[in-house]
Amino acid sequence: MDFIRGDFNPTVLLECLASSIHQGISVIDRDLNVILMNQTALELLQLPDNLLSDDPRLENVFRYNAERGDYGPGEPDVLVRERIDLARLFLPHDFTRKRPDGAILRIQGTPVQCGGFVTTYTDVTLEHEQEKALKAARDRLESRLDERSRELGANRDLLLNSINAIKDGFAVTDSEGRVVLANNRMFDIYPDLPALLARKAHVSEVFKSVFPDDPDRDLEDVADCESMWSERRFPDGCWYRITRTRTEDGGLLAVYSDISSYKEQHAVLQSHTDELVRHLRKEKEVNEMQREFVSMASHEFRTPLAIIDSNAQRILRKADRLKPEVLVERLGNIRDSVERMQYLIDRFLNFSQSQSVGMDIRREPVSLQQLVLAVCKRQEGIARDRSFLIDVENLPEFMDLDKKLMEQGLSNLISNAVKYSSEASTIAVIGSEMDGKAVISVRDEGVGIPRDEIPKIFNRYFRASTSSGIAGTGIGLNLTKMIVQKHGGRIHVESEVGKGTTITLSMPVVGRRAGHAQAKAS
Repeated sequence: MDFIRGDFNPTVLLECLASSIHQGISVIDRDLNVILMNQTALELLQLPDNLLSDDPRLENVFRYNAERGDYGPGEPDVLVRERIDLARLFLPHDFTRKRPDGAILRIQGTPVQCGGFVTTYTDVTLEHEQEKALKAARDRLESRLDERSRELGANRDLLLNSINAIKDGFAVTDSEGRVVLANNRMFDIYPDLPALLARKAHVSEVFKSVFPDDPDRDLEDVADCESMWSERRFPDGCWYRITRTRTEDGGLLAVYSDISSYKEQHAVLQSHTDELVRHLRKEKEVNEMQREFVSMASHEFRTPLAIIDSNAQRILRKADRLKPEVLVERLGNIRDSVERMQYLIDRFLNFSQSQSVGMDIRREPVSLQQLVLAVCKRQEGIARDRSFLIDVENLPEFMDLDKKLMEQGLSNLISNAVKYSSEASTIAVIGSEMDGKAVISVRDEGVGIPRDEIPKIFNRYFRASTSSGIAGTGIGLNLTKMIVQKHGGRIHVESEVGKGTTITLSMPVVGRRAGHAQAKAS
């Protein structure tokens, strides 16, 4: 002990301590005799006050308890001996005992250095009841939690079964854009989605798992219908239409609908529509070409018909005075004109059948000089009141071209020069070769073309404002340009109102040597 006043009676002190504490206490010496047991201990153990008055041995306490059944069934002597043997070991102990009346005592024994031990007795009935009640409450809470967990699991299973029954892909994100729910169809669309879903990856990562080049997007960008794709073709070839809806908690719900069959049907329908449009356009073009054919025929056949008429009239007027060779020449001119008309008809028909944007050309070795001279000679025969200045000696002697089409194109240029110029004016036809190209210029001194109308002069049916009162269809120059372009050439116009017009065409010289050799062989 730390401090006890020397003149204080230890017995009085011990009695004071034993009666004041709230626990039962007993002290046993080395001979197993009870030397102290306070009133609280007697009451807790329900022992008579005089049990130890005459004989303080601990064995008396054990026997009293055994005889009244505190230790359960068995011979009292055996039960007492077991406990005496255990007490002699003087081992520390701490256990609880439930008395027959239901009270629960905690008994704690502590050995002392001088032999024996001190034992305390505490009524823990209330604590046990509280612990029991707490355990019961905990068990009830765990049971409710288990039941709630089962309900939540059942609801989740029901939800998963429900969304997995949907044929469309279905996914939900939280307000941070992390994927928290997806159905099996969405797993098919995004094969890496199960692993991404397990770690609640951001929706942008999901996009990149299939489209690595897709830019990083926050949830606002994904929800923006204008900046985010609403239809897309995936690497497996399937097309999906994506519908996105914001949830009340700020998340996003996405539905992927497979529209592959719709796209295929749309493609087939579009193909049929295009085919129908093509047929309608073809029909329109055929009708247009039929109309153009009539217009072209009326225009392009005028020159050969004029030649036929001119020669026929001369034959009629001088039939009795014409020499045979002159008559043969006149008839030859008529035959050439008929042949040229037949050729033009064939070319127009071929053009109509092929649906091309121009006429097909049939190249053959031709003396371009002779061709130009022949056309000029015919026009001189028709327009005897015009002067012709012809210089074509510098043209290539031979080159490959479509003779009859080129003849028609040149006739259009020279006949226009005659038609739009006054009597006694001069028509100049100049030919040369420059940089591997044959160049032919036709110049007149006619009405001319306004500067702002020159770019449109080759348009089909266009006629210059200065041509008012002069017969024409606006087809000749268009046809001539088409013929020149088919030969790989270009055509150019220079004009001034009141002074005249110069039209120059240039074509690459093709097949010069082969043509010359073939012509010599012929």
